[in-house]
Amino acid sequence: MMTPVLTTTVAIACDAKPGAYPVTLSRAGDEKPTEHPARWARVRVQPADDAARQACRDKLKHLPAADRDEHWAADTSWPQSDWDVRGFPAGSRVTITDNEDEGLDGQVTLSSNAFTGRPTLRGARVVLTGTATLRCDAAPGLYAVYRHLPGQDQARDAEPWARLRVTGAARASACSAQAAASSHGSSRTTWVAWAAAGGALLAAAALLLRLRSRRRA
Repeated sequence: MMTPVLTTTVAIACDAKPGAYPVTLSRAGDEKPTEHPARWARVRVQPADDAARQACRDKLKHLPAADRDEHWAADTSWPQSDWDVRGFPAGSRVTITDNEDEGLDGQVTLSSNAFTGRPTLRGARVVLTGTATLRCDAAPGLYAVYRHLPGQDQARDAEPWARLRVTGAARASACSAQAAASSHGSSRTTWVAWAAAGGALLAAAALLLRLRSRRRA
């Protein structure tokens, strides 16, 4: 999908004989896609000499790999497929839609190196949705999103479910909010640790006083 149409790129075989060839169309997943293919278009191969055919072979050797990224319309929910790659700046909040897991409200989670946490997908009907926050320090590039279903071995069974592209630096407001949340979390953890340590010291002191009083008695 390359908005707004489906496209692909093909190479004509270097040894194809001159003439007109039908282009047939079949659907992925058909049990016998070549049994009743739909005639969809025609292509005409022009005559070529030996030099042209050799040039053709040399060219095919250096063709770049096919681009597997899909680009759907901006007003469609994400992801539409495994390769529906959308671009978001770091620090963004991204809405994720899943219409494959009806009835698993609150049981499906997602993870990615681009996420600050692990969002849970929720929904009482067919469509589950969740919101992920992209890390402010996420470097630009392509990131896989993994879906985790109940009962799975999350290390072994997790496969890329979607892909996103971090397109640039985060907005200052988004980063400051994440930094504040991180700071609050770390300060609270420190306070709890100090509180626990203080409680342990008080308990030890009380026990020592009781032992001393017993000895005096």
